[in-house]
Amino acid sequence: MTTKLSTKRAVGYFRVSTTGQTRDNHNSLETQEAHYQEYCDRLDLLPVRTFTDVQSGRRDDRREYREMVDYVITQGVDVIVVQYLDRFGRNPQEMLTRYWELQAHDVEVVATDEDIKDELILLVKAGMAGAEIKRTSERVRSNMGRAVQKGVHAARAAYGFRRVYEGRSEVKWEIDPVEGPVVREMYRLAVEENLGYKLIADRLSAAGYVARQGRNFASYTVQRILSNEGLMGTLSYGKKPRKGNPSQDIIRVPDFFPPILTADEWAKLQERLEIRRSSSRGRTHSSPYLLSGMAKCGNCGGAMVGKVGSAWKGKRYRNYYCSRAMRSKAQCSTYNGHSTQKLEEAVLEYLGRFSDPKLVKEHIESASRKELEQKQKEMRSAEKALQALDAQFMKRIELVTHGTISEEEFVRANEPLRSEKAAVEAHRDELQEWLVGESVKASTAEEMPRNIDMFIKDFGKLDVRHQKARLQTILKAVHVHNGDKIELEFRD
Repeated sequence: MTTKLSTKRAVGYFRVSTTGQTRDNHNSLETQEAHYQEYCDRLDLLPVRTFTDVQSGRRDDRREYREMVDYVITQGVDVIVVQYLDRFGRNPQEMLTRYWELQAHDVEVVATDEDIKDELILLVKAGMAGAEIKRTSERVRSNMGRAVQKGVHAARAAYGFRRVYEGRSEVKWEIDPVEGPVVREMYRLAVEENLGYKLIADRLSAAGYVARQGRNFASYTVQRILSNEGLMGTLSYGKKPRKGNPSQDIIRVPDFFPPILTADEWAKLQERLEIRRSSSRGRTHSSPYLLSGMAKCGNCGGAMVGKVGSAWKGKRYRNYYCSRAMRSKAQCSTYNGHSTQKLEEAVLEYLGRFSDPKLVKEHIESASRKELEQKQKEMRSAEKALQALDAQFMKRIELVTHGTISEEEFVRANEPLRSEKAAVEAHRDELQEWLVGESVKASTAEEMPRNIDMFIKDFGKLDVRHQKARLQTILKAVHVHNGDKIELEFRD
């Protein structure tokens, strides 16, 4: 008896999109495994392990796929065997990146039922697979868009709305007379009272309001209702991301529902919710200290917290202290304590100066006209550079197509091209973000003086919680230094 030794070790990767396809004779798991075994026998490969996923090839987070890639690289496997290239995946960028990565580790990807040795064929097939997915998604989104624009909304009515029927046909939407006022109360509690989701739910329950099916309101229920764009009349489709593919194209149909909130109210609600998301939890919003969550130590950047001091001559004093210095000198060695009353009055006095539009504009517009022009020039240069890189890539594809250069030469030539393109794209994105920020600052400079003036006039009429809610829409942070120096950081 003789033993046949193989010089190459192979793993098999099998994939179907759904459990129903496991019984499909064309690409069932059984068929893929049989082709893998036959291929290994025919080419004298040693089959060492198989990996199986029942998931869409569009997803890059397939568990077995990720495990298979790690295994072949770390265990010295020579060949990955699939039945067809589309079993390996359908994301062109991921497929090509992974293919080149495996190739760099001397791991070959082969298909039993088609030839994928040519790098250009791999590129074309990956592009075609991705294009087909994109076309399918576009058809679905287009059909959905046409359907909703015709008034077709198959999902159940969102909280606050109800369908109005004429016979069996749906004719229009209207604000539910019971739920609509509850939504308005949620808005008031969030924007004016500066309450979080749980406190809003508790307030509604205490007032006798109930959610659908007679259930008490919960924090997640309030969150879902207040995040629905339908409150301002817009039907949105495709907002919920899928695991592994968080980027979704969203279809929005304005004026689909009768608005419960105006566009301005919706903007104020989103601003308030964003402030709560970006600030610390706990007592930040309910604290009796006006600057809690905004005051920062000018020495170390840590939060300044309010604290009642020891009694002296029958009176207790309230102060702001650096939270890091209170814990350890190693975190902040500078004593930075300030009387609550004096610091808050100083901040309000300083803030009042910015009711002058000219001063606000000078303070917020940090970039000079010369710097703005320079950034715009860099943006134009980046766009031209990307166009040139794309032209080089297409030219090299033509050279491969005509046999002027080989696959290996194509891969080597494009490696620095891909790196250069990634760097230029990153720089372009940074420039775009900076330019957008400048336009936001210009808009803020026009509206902020009016908001500050209104806040100063209304300040004495409000309790601390309402004062804080209004102040948070104006200031992002108050940097407090020793020597009574204050720096205001306005909210964009």
